[in-house]
Amino acid sequence: MNEFARKKRVLELSRRVNAGDLDAVVEMYAPDAVLEDPVGLPPLTGHDAVRAHYALLLSAHLREEAAEPVAGQDATHALLQITSVMDYLPLGPEYAARGWLKAPGSPGTARLERTAMLVVRMDKSGLVQHLKSYWGTSDLTVLG
Repeated sequence: MNEFARKKRVLELSRRVNAGDLDAVVEMYAPDAVLEDPVGLPPLTGHDAVRAHYALLLSAHLREEAAEPVAGQDATHALLQITSVMDYLPLGPEYAARGWLKAPGSPGTARLERTAMLVVRMDKSGLVQHLKSYWGTSDLTVLG
């Protein structure tokens, strides 16, 4: 895939997330794809794990705002900065338990905002083979 095609594919992944279409998101991944989000936790491998991960995020009404992607010169990678907003529940309590943020007074109405850099490796057909999401605790904010 050329640079423009890879940039278009990572934006399409974000578009599908925003559409809330779980099946369409999973279709973007190779059957043996690896997803690391956040880096530091065990990687998720395969469609079932990818589906479970995105099902949890989509249940929290995840919305992403994507910046202009950057393509690697290696003919396989694209990078995309995203700012995502989702409900505090269900993931927020886990983040608070790890000390990554302070729990809000009203978890049922609070939202989380996170800025991350996605490093995406694709195969020649455009399927995601490996996605790493890089972010730190300073990139995570409780809204409300």
